[in-house]
Parts: sequence; C-alpha cells; structure tokens
Amino acid sequence: MASGDRRHLTASDESYNPSIAPTLADHPVANPRLLSLLEPITTEDSRASTPQLGDLEQELHRMLSIHSLVPTSPSFVKRQAATQAENKQSYRKIGAGACGAVFAQKGESLAMKLAKCIDSDLWNDYLMHTLIFEKAKLHEIEIKVPECYFFVPKEDPVYFQKHQTLSEAAQAVCHFPTDILVTERIIPLSEVARTVLIEKYCAGPIKEKALTDPANEDCLVRVYLGSLQGKSGLKFFSLRNFKLHLNQMVELQLDVEEMASQMGKSMAVMHWDARTDARDVEFALRSSTKKIPVSIKDYSELLRMKPRTYTGPESRRNEDHFHRKTELWLLDFNQVRTITLDEAGVAQVVEAMTINDPYFPKPLQDNPVARRVWNRFVESYLEVADAVLKEQDPTVRELPGIVLQRLIELQQKKQGKLSEIEASG
Repeated sequence: MASGDRRHLTASDESYNPSIAPTLADHPVANPRLLSLLEPITTEDSRASTPQLGDLEQELHRMLSIHSLVPTSPSFVKRQAATQAENKQSYRKIGAGACGAVFAQKGESLAMKLAKCIDSDLWNDYLMHTLIFEKAKLHEIEIKVPECYFFVPKEDPVYFQKHQTLSEAAQAVCHFPTDILVTERIIPLSEVARTVLIEKYCAGPIKEKALTDPANEDCLVRVYLGSLQGKSGLKFFSLRNFKLHLNQMVELQLDVEEMASQMGKSMAVMHWDARTDARDVEFALRSSTKKIPVSIKDYSELLRMKPRTYTGPESRRNEDHFHRKTELWLLDFNQVRTITLDEAGVAQVVEAMTINDPYFPKPLQDNPVARRVWNRFVESYLEVADAVLKEQDPTVRELPGIVLQRLIELQQKKQGKLSEIEASG
C-alpha cells in the first residue's frame, strides 16, 4: 500500500484491523488520533503462515528469545571456577565506544568504564544512567538497566594506587589518570549462542577465526527493529556489537512485538518522566543470572514417592547458579540530555530518535511485520506516556502523540525524496 493512501483508511474498512491494547481504549488520543498513528494491518497479513525453523534457527530462537533460560556450558563453569582461584587483579577490555573503554576483572561482576579523553561525558553518563535506572525501576518496566555503582574522578590518587593493574591494562587505550564509572557488568550471551551466531551469520573462510577470537566472548546483540537489511555471510564479523536486524529476527521467529513494546515503554519513561531525549541509547540482548532453586515438593507428592528419594536439583548443587536468562537491556547514557516539556523538547526528542542507530520501529513500511512492530511500539509508548503525564496540562499530554506524528512526517518526506530519485533515474 502506498504511504499516501494510508491516511484515508478508517476503522470501518474491512482491511483495516490494527491491534489496539485494551489499556488504550480510554486513552486521550485513542480512536481518531491513535488510529492516525497506527499502520493498517490486513487480514491477509494476520493469516500469514509461519515456516518451520531449521535446526540452526531453532537453536538461535531458543537462545535469543527474551526471558529464555539457557544452561551454561560445563566449560564455562570450569573456566569460572579456575578464574576464581587465579589472580583476580587481571583486567581485559570488554567493550569500547566514543566516550570510553570498558574493562572488567576476570570472574568479577563490576564493569569499569574509563574516559578516553579529558572532556568526556562520563559524569553526564553517571547522572543520566542513575536517573533512568531509578525511573525504570519506579515504573517496573520489563527492560533491564544495569545498576550504576560509583564514580572515580581522575584526581583521586588512592584509588589508582590500589588498582594499578587496571591502569596497566588500559594504558594503550586511555591516558592515565582518567575518570572511571563503575557499573554492573552484564553477562554475555552463552558460549552456545555465540557458536550458533557465528555458524549462521559469519562467512565460511573466517568462521574458525571468529570462534577463537577472545573479543567474541563479550557477545552483545543489538536489536535493530527499524532495519530490514540484515545479511548472512558477513566478511567483517564481531559479536561484541553484533547487529541483528528485523528481517533476521523474523526469520528466527523471535517475539519482535514484545521487544517493540519494551522499547516503547522505556522510551516513554525516559522522555516524559526522566525528561530526557534518550539520545544514543542502545537496546541489546544479553544475559542476566538466574538461580534455579530446589523444587519444593508438597506433602501429597512425597506420599507417592519411595522413602528417602532424592528430591533436589538434577545438578546436585544446593542452588544451581549456572543458568543464564536472555533479556533486553538498555545501555549507554553518556549522550543523553535533559528536555523541557514543550515544543523545544519535542524537537530534541525527534532529532535524537532519528539520528540513533535503527533500534526503533519505523512507520509507513510495506513489510507487514514492520507495520505490526510499529503499532506495538506506538501503543506501548502512548500507554506509559499517558500514565506519566496524567497530572499535566492537556497541552503537555499531547506531546507524546506529536513526537510520533513528527516521526511519521519525517518518514513520509524521506520516502518522497527516494521516489523522486527513482523517478529521475
């Protein structure tokens, strides 16, 4: 359907059946205005068959699905135990960005983000990270935000004296002394997940190198719901910031609408409660620890058992620590800036969303899944924004809808320019 035709559809059209969350039934922008922000979903789209997954795709579906439990491989457990017995003072780089480089000790749960330059945004990162963590916790949104522990200014000589091995590990990347932000370390995706990702998406000639590259142990999968450009057979391959595009997630039958919902809710919290533009934040799949406790048996179950039957976990550990839970994480806050609840704030939010990597769903797409993902994002965004702004003036409560409308208008202009280029060619 051409983008220019979609605004003339109404709810009475048989082909128009956008899903609207029940919680939005009484939303102040619901019906005419909400419908103007949603994409048309046809009956044919809804009835699209789901193909059978191959073995490789089934394994990736299991590993990358949000909330899925993944037992940690025995080799990882052995390495962790060995690491605990080794010198815990050794550090290695586990990530890097424009603002800083991230280091961690083997077997430890802290991540050390070191500023790369003098005028870094690390203090702003600290402020915005703490603010957004508190707001996400307050609203109990599903997305995970790592905890932010403490800040070390470069002028603190005692800290650097006590952590000389950190300076030694990072001296090739950063000028010491430098500011440090200490946060929760997020567990990478499992070794099995890394292996299957390499098998699925890495070019054949470099697969062996990718499997043995230590950098790929720090596996983080960026979720690009706004892109359909994902490809296999990549000749330049890294799992440290692996980009998983919407078309690839659809192929793996991941719950992309749930991801869109989590994104929408978290963006609404960041925009309208934290009052920030959420500039350059990142959405990525990584693991969290999940302890599997002993399964407690009730009295009737015990009566049916042979006396003195073992009833603990299969691992024979009192508490099995070696499981990971795949989660969607919200990361990187160094470029986040505060906004005002007015037209200037809207402009700031829209700009931040359009210059970021394509994490967010896009409107006016031909792909039926992309349309459903956009709709879910819109519904969740407005639902949370309405709850946050319910005590505000009506003009302020309109701002979230204006943001979404601006995104639609920008996409219309972009598609119009592309059409002109194609026509002239």
